[in-house]
Amino acid sequence: MSHPLMVSDPNIRKQLQLAGLRFMCSRADWLKSEAMILGVALKKGTLSTSEVDTRLEELGALDLVYPELMRCE
Repeated sequence: MSHPLMVSDPNIRKQLQLAGLRFMCSRADWLKSEAMILGVALKKGTLSTSEVDTRLEELGALDLVYPELMRCE
């Protein structure tokens, strides 16, 4: 099975994969930073739970977070 983004040159493919992994890491760092900011604001009361839900929805995190939490119960 061939992936549409498949590159036949193994060196170029490896470089693209490494670039993709670096991108994922940078996004993960950014998301962690956003989560920390939201968490601190929620604890301090400077953001309400509905404001945090709205921001989580904007970040696309609700689709990931709530199903995971529901499985933990």
